[in-house]
Amino acid sequence: MLLLDAANLATKILLYGASLAAIGAALHGALGLHANRRAYFWLAALVGLTALMRLLVLNAQMGGSLGAALSLDQFGWTWAGGGRPALSLLAGAILLFAASIAKWRVLLMFAAVSISAGFGLTGHTAGLEAPGLAPWVVAVHVLIAGFWLAAPVTLWPGPAMTDSDVLARTEAFSRVARLIVPLLFVSGLYLFWRVNGDFLSALSSGYGRLLAAKLLAATLILGLGALNMTRVTHQLAAEPARGRATLRITLRLDAVLFTLILGIIAAATTISGPME
Repeated sequence: MLLLDAANLATKILLYGASLAAIGAALHGALGLHANRRAYFWLAALVGLTALMRLLVLNAQMGGSLGAALSLDQFGWTWAGGGRPALSLLAGAILLFAASIAKWRVLLMFAAVSISAGFGLTGHTAGLEAPGLAPWVVAVHVLIAGFWLAAPVTLWPGPAMTDSDVLARTEAFSRVARLIVPLLFVSGLYLFWRVNGDFLSALSSGYGRLLAAKLLAATLILGLGALNMTRVTHQLAAEPARGRATLRITLRLDAVLFTLILGIIAAATTISGPME
């Protein structure tokens, strides 16, 4: 069982990371912030592979051991629970792969939406007695999170980029983030409430404490984002060298916090639940 639990946690982290990276790359490409068709190809392959790995692990859980991963005896039950999310993820991977070949930005947008929808079709919100808008909010939450997660790659001030390019890209990212990122925090609070109820009661469970830690890390990321949109942008315009240095620091911190959040989410959905 330890191996099965480890496989469950590892595949969740891989799937979450690959999916969010794919969503971010797709959205940034669709919005003209940053495009990398080779990255689309590899991220599409990674999303498709990890989606299939998750199905195998779910099948193994149904069978009670890793050896049952390829067993067909309980696959009908596995597909009933994980089939629709897997299809949504695979559809997004196919669209992203198509976007790596054809220069159609609309494919990138559809790919991002399809991958994020896969998360709205599963998880604790989908299992609520009356889910209502919660699965839709999950999909939007994941979509925005993917956009934000791509920031360290898109905004990184590489040596080949001119100061004007770094400033223009940061300003373009900030204009979009200013409109949508507050929704990330609000949707996170809403989902926390729908799954856990009131805040104080939630802290009495391991699951609630993990999600509270995720909210704290997300708040720190939003704070860094606000710093990028104000102080760092001004620095890039007035003192490009100093602005680049500050931007690198904030983007590194972003990357560390994103990694922490991925681990927290995977742990929250693997080793604990709302009622524990």
